[in-house]
This record gives sequence, C-alpha cells and structure tokens, in this order.
Amino acid sequence: MMSFQLHVWGPAFGLDSIDAECLAAIAAFRHIFHHDDWSLTASNDTSLTPDYTLPALFHDDTWTSGYTNIISYLRHHGTSDAKSLSDNDLTLQQEADLLAYSSYLSTRGSGLVSLSLYASPNAWVELTRPAYSALLPFPLTWTIPTAIRAAAVEKAENLGMGYLAAEAEADEAAAKSGAETTSTGFLRLRQQLGPRKSMQPEQTAAIRFQQLADDFFTTLDDLRGSRKYLLGTPSPSSLDFLTYGYLALMRVQTPYPILARSLQAKGRPSMQFLQMMEAESQGYVLPRQESKPRGLPRTMYVFADGAIESIAGAGESWRRWRRGGIQSDEGEEVQDSAQTLVAVGSAVVGLAAVAAAVFFRGLSPFGASTHRFEAPKEETGLYRFGEVGAMLDFLPIFEQPPTPSSRVRDTI
Repeated sequence: MMSFQLHVWGPAFGLDSIDAECLAAIAAFRHIFHHDDWSLTASNDTSLTPDYTLPALFHDDTWTSGYTNIISYLRHHGTSDAKSLSDNDLTLQQEADLLAYSSYLSTRGSGLVSLSLYASPNAWVELTRPAYSALLPFPLTWTIPTAIRAAAVEKAENLGMGYLAAEAEADEAAAKSGAETTSTGFLRLRQQLGPRKSMQPEQTAAIRFQQLADDFFTTLDDLRGSRKYLLGTPSPSSLDFLTYGYLALMRVQTPYPILARSLQAKGRPSMQFLQMMEAESQGYVLPRQESKPRGLPRTMYVFADGAIESIAGAGESWRRWRRGGIQSDEGEEVQDSAQTLVAVGSAVVGLAAVAAAVFFRGLSPFGASTHRFEAPKEETGLYRFGEVGAMLDFLPIFEQPPTPSSRVRDTI
C-alpha cells in the first residue's frame, strides 16, 4: 500500500509549519501513523493541488487538500495498524460541539492569527514576511507573501476586526510624516502629547485587540474545563489537533505579543492544553522528505500566476478560469473574452518574467566593483603638465589669447 504523503508549508517561528492547519495536520499524522507509514514534505507549493491549498495529502494518486477534508479521508482510508481518532465514536452532542468549535477556530481564531502575524505592520515586516522569504525561491517572494497577507487582512475585515490594523497603519503613517508648518511658513511646535497620542500605533489598537483575545481564550477554557481533551474523549479528536495548531501560532512572540500574553495568563486551561499536546508528541521523529526543485519554468509559471492574480479587476476572473472556468446557468463551462484576455496576459507576463530572470542572472553580483572605461582625451594648454598644470590653468594670467580666426569688433 502506498504511503501517505503530506505536503505543508515549511517551518517558522520554531514550529513545524507557518500555517495553523498544517500544524494541525502534522500533529494528527503524528498521532495516527507510525513513522514508516507516511512522509512529510515542506513543498510550500499550493499549485500542487487543484484547490491551491495546503496542507495537502497525496495517496493512491489522489490529492486531498484542507485539514477537514484530509481528516475525512483518513477516517475511510487508514491503515490497519494506525490509531483511530475519536471522531468515529462521538455522541450526537460531541459531534455538534466538534462542528461548532471547529468553525469557531477557523473563523475567530484564524482572524486573530491574521491580525497578530499578518495585518500587524510591525509583525509582518519583522517576522512573517522574512519567514516566507526563507521558504520561497526568488522571485516568488515578490508575489506569494503579499497575496497571503491580502487574504489574511480580508479575513480579519470580514470578521469586523480589520479596523484594528487599519487604524494602526494610519497612525503609523501619520507618525512618519514630515514636520508641519504654520500658514506663515514657520515650523509648528510639537504639542504636548496626551496618554493616547503618545502610544505607538499598534498600542492604540491593542486595547480592543486584548478584549477579543481574552474572549476567545475564555471560550476555549470553558470548553475544556478540567478535562484532558476538549470533547471529553479518551483520545484526541480532530478538534484537539486543530486547536493545537492555532494556539501554537498565537503563542509566537510578536513585537506586540497581545495574543501570547493573553494565552500565557496564569492558570489558563488553554495554555495547559497546548503544553500537554506538545508533551505527548515529544520523542516522535517526523519522516521529513526533501521537496523536488521547482525548476525555472515552473517557478516562472507560478510567478506569472501570482502576478495576474494581483491585478485589480482581473485576478478573480483568472482564478475562476484557472480552476476550471465559469459555470453558466445551465451548468456548462464557458469562457468569455475577458478570461481569454487574462490568459493571453498571463503568457505575456510569463515571458517578461523569464526575460527579467535572464537579465538578472547576467548582472554582476551586488556590491561588486564597477569599472568605467573612457577613451583618452588630447590634453592642451597647461593640462599637459599634470595636476599642477590643471590648477594653474584656472588663473587669469594664464588665459590663452583669442585665436586669429576670432574677430573683435568695437562699436561706437
């Protein structure tokens, strides 16, 4: 029987993956399978699957993407010696709780992670973007991280939390603006700042963010109570691993670690649960497998794909066309002129990207010395005597008389 191949986003922040669902899938596989029954590949390539989503499972020539879909697949295609999840033995109430809290994590929990690691300007510049740059090859570092951040910010906005990041960015831009002047042109004296205006941009949003974080962790604390696992089952369920994935990312120390401080509050059951899940996985060596190199053609294709998606007004049409076309009212697949134009545009962008890559490879390494060659010029006058002659040539007494061909005409 073929082994299970799990493809995920690579490690970051001291964790096995930069993505919450990838962390959950890794933890679930670690619990279910023996070391020899599966492999873990940090491919960092969403284009491997038709849904363009990681984590992704490849088994029996079939791709399954997304944590929930992977768990559902494993429930029906597990090996005989694999451990089963508690999902198969839940009561009706436990099944309802599993669905409700899994949705809660994928919405509210995902929104908080998006705010903390992606929408936050300081966290994005100092932590998250460099982490993606370490995982992706050039030039994909120009397109993929920005697309991921845009999706994360949109997710936070859909939950009504986007204003926190928007306010922080607006305050930060105002703080970096130049000095103001009065109507008469004099510099305006700096005003004495009050408590709110003297805070850093993200500190002003932290007050409201703190309340959202406390409410989220309190909900999980009430669910767990004094039980070992969240649903009160004797062994972990898919909800336990999904919760672990989000809590692990929330513990990351960002420039303003609001989530981490709230999670690590004294006696919080959510933090105790995270520590327990980490302790249970100690000693397990992950069956890591190196990903295959993309190659220049595939890298340029992914780069062109990301460039097209970033075009306002055309990105959504391109995504739908790429994933199988737009469905008509009769359920038939159709292609309109706009989609065809986008397809042609992608080819043009791809060729331009290849040309840019070839040009970039032909450049000298950054920091190398630059040599400039010029044809020697004929030296005349005092310049023939070197630097001293060049200095004397500027003195008035050494000015050359006008040439015979020049005429001076006096006018009366």
